[in-house]
Amino acid sequence: MTKIIFKLLGVALIATIGGAYYVWQQAIQVPEEYSKANTDEKIDSQSLPLQPSQITERAAVTKQKISAPIERARSGQKVNVKLSDRDLNNLVVAKLATSQQNKQIPLGIKGIKTNIKDGKIYTGAMVNLDKLTHNGQPGSQTAALAKLTDKLTFLKGRDVYIGVVGKPTLTGDRIEFASDTQIKVGNMNFTIAQLAENLGVSAEKLQQTIDLQLQQQNLKVNRIDIRNNGLEIEGSKK
Repeated sequence: MTKIIFKLLGVALIATIGGAYYVWQQAIQVPEEYSKANTDEKIDSQSLPLQPSQITERAAVTKQKISAPIERARSGQKVNVKLSDRDLNNLVVAKLATSQQNKQIPLGIKGIKTNIKDGKIYTGAMVNLDKLTHNGQPGSQTAALAKLTDKLTFLKGRDVYIGVVGKPTLTGDRIEFASDTQIKVGNMNFTIAQLAENLGVSAEKLQQTIDLQLQQQNLKVNRIDIRNNGLEIEGSKK
C-alpha cells in the first residue's frame, strides 16, 4: 500500500515539475467530503496513534460482524451482513497496518476516514511526505520521493489528501470497487486504468491494493447494496 502511495504522489509531483500549476493547486486541496467527515461524530477519524493491539481488536470486531451471521446459518441458508462506515474504516486501517513490519500505521499517514453516502464508499487519509520519507523503510521509493520534495519546497511539511471513491461491485464471489472508481490526490481524480498506466503496474494489482477485504470462504455472495449509509451483503452459507 505505501509503495502505491509513493508512486501516486510521484505522478502528481512530476506533473507539477513540468509546469502544471493547475495540477499543483488541485493536488494540495482537501476534498469537501473529507472536510465534512472531520466534523461528523459518526466517523472514526483514527486521528490518534493506535497500537497494533488496538488495530487488531477493532478489525476483529468488524470481522465478527461478518462471520457471526454466517456461523449461525445452516448450509444453503440466507445470510445478511450489515456494515457501517466505521466497520469499513477498521478494515482499511488494519490492511494498511499489516503491510508494515511493526504492524502500525506508518508515520506520515493520519486521519484515516471512511464514509458511506450517495451509494458510494469514500475512504482516504492525509499523507505527509516529509514524515513518510524520513521515517519510511529504506529503499528506492523513499529516496526518489525525497529528491522530488527537495525540489518542491511548497510541499515541505504539507499534508496531501489521498483517497478512493467508488461503488462496491460483485465479481463472482468477490466484492471489490467498480472499474470506474476514482483515486484522488487532493482534488485530482484518476481512474484505476489511468493510474495503472501511469504507475507502471497492472490494473489488477492496483485493484488488489484497494481491495475491500470482505471475502469469506464459506459465504456465497448474491447481492451487495448501500442503504441507509451502510453496506449490506446478502448471500447464502456454502
